[in-house]
Amino acid sequence: MNEGPLLQAHDLKRHYRIGGGLFGKDRTLKAVDGVGFSLAKARTLAVVGESGCGKSTLARMVTMIEQPTAGSLKIDSVEVTSAGAEALKRLRPVVQMVFQNPYGSLNPRKKVGSILEEPLIINTDLDGAARRAAARDMMAKVGLRPEFYGRYPHMFSGGQRQRIAIARALMLHPRIVVADEPVSALDVSIRAQVLNLLMDLQDEFHLAYLFISHDLSVVRHIADEVMVMYLGRTAEQGRKETIFERPRHPYTKALLASTPAVDAGARAERIVLRGELPSPIDPPGGCAFHGRCPHATPLCAAERPELRLVDGRMVACHHAEIIP
Repeated sequence: MNEGPLLQAHDLKRHYRIGGGLFGKDRTLKAVDGVGFSLAKARTLAVVGESGCGKSTLARMVTMIEQPTAGSLKIDSVEVTSAGAEALKRLRPVVQMVFQNPYGSLNPRKKVGSILEEPLIINTDLDGAARRAAARDMMAKVGLRPEFYGRYPHMFSGGQRQRIAIARALMLHPRIVVADEPVSALDVSIRAQVLNLLMDLQDEFHLAYLFISHDLSVVRHIADEVMVMYLGRTAEQGRKETIFERPRHPYTKALLASTPAVDAGARAERIVLRGELPSPIDPPGGCAFHGRCPHATPLCAAERPELRLVDGRMVACHHAEIIP
């Protein structure tokens, strides 16, 4: 019997009210404006897009740091938007987060052992000996030597700090890990090591990853499925191979074309986007991408495209079938 999805979102939204000052009108910033997806055990969904597209806001909703404005979010079959305080408390260990910056996410005043034991102190009844044993065991699993237990974060490299952060996220044995740009602050030379560690841990613990990134070369390495976001909405969504080999949304094609490739045969034709990413406070009408799209028509400016199935993936584009 197949298990259902660990994580399900439907028409998920997060809006913020922005004050207009003394004489101005309040306005609404639509950080996430209606996304949907599901995530199963031992699978990785990568969420990609430019800064400001809503990726990190989505991560904060999934980790229950922020409540959705509207829509449905189910974690382990529990509806988060209507869950009470006790239900949310039980859910929080199920979802843990690895942050972008290993320099800022670790308390500089605490030793590694204390950092790893803290989630156990807060969430379990384990005694000190059991907590120490669990921390040392997790250190070994992420490739940290036993003597690191009594050292402070400033004594480690960026890659080692991110291993500490990953170990901390796994101390409560979550089922879902949200990784928000987990390797973007690291040297290129050690990014692959940390990505391979994440994949090994996924195999060992059957983790589901929601992997937030703007780097498509990283996504190609780790993802099973890809969701491309633009201005708070889904532009294209499907299996990694489908998205990378035959992108149908012009924005996805532009993102892929901007990714460096060593192999000349793998380099996509360069697509130059016009203009800047519009403001989520005052998004354009119709398709939000039409002002930057080389294939835009009057229909794109007048009518917002909805996600629909085209060539084996979901895509929000009026002309997805005919775009070369």
